[in-house]
Amino acid sequence: MDSLDLYARIEPYIGFYEEYEALYKKYLEIVKSLHVKNVLDVGCGNGKFLKHLQKSGYEALGIERSAQMVHIAQSLGVDAKVAELSSLKPNSYDVVVAIGDVLNYIKPEKLDDFFLHVSQVLKEGGFFIADVNTLEGFSVADGVMVNSNDEGFLAIEANFVDNILDTEINFFEKKGDIYNKITGNVQQYFHPKKYFKKQKSLRYQKSYMHSMFSDLDEKEIMLFKKVI
Repeated sequence: MDSLDLYARIEPYIGFYEEYEALYKKYLEIVKSLHVKNVLDVGCGNGKFLKHLQKSGYEALGIERSAQMVHIAQSLGVDAKVAELSSLKPNSYDVVVAIGDVLNYIKPEKLDDFFLHVSQVLKEGGFFIADVNTLEGFSVADGVMVNSNDEGFLAIEANFVDNILDTEINFFEKKGDIYNKITGNVQQYFHPKKYFKKQKSLRYQKSYMHSMFSDLDEKEIMLFKKVI
């Protein structure tokens, strides 16, 4: 099973809904401070941030690679679809957001292309907002998590070595009297801040530090502005 579709299956076992609501609130505060009209949510996941945007009066579209996640998002009544960033119309959005480790899932050698595509879909003077895990954030993620209910059992083991968080997922889904085992592997990459400050088409503006699971500054939310 594709790791993105697997995540859609195991999300109820992972939880952290309150922590993500706090993160969405911070993003919404930043978006409101920019006085814009439309927003593109890249890697929109379950669509909950899109719902916040919708309730606040913004025109918003979410794109995802996981069809299962898009289905979940659409069930909230938001505009979401399976699409690649590179397929969207240029110069279309006031703001692009990438929330919840989206950048950390991108390999370092692929980041330049991602930033180029973000710049292309943004209008002149548009903004990009995205968070990355700090080293403290990766240290919090390193370890083992297990959870279960009447329908299944989830075990996740994450190891942070050489700036890569390698996560093994084992999900046992109950089907009648037996369990089907579904496995997956995902990797996240630490990206140093100096990389983002070197961007040319999207100029770094400022950062907002954010904590989700500890007293540490686990996430850095960065604001960029499109330049000619």
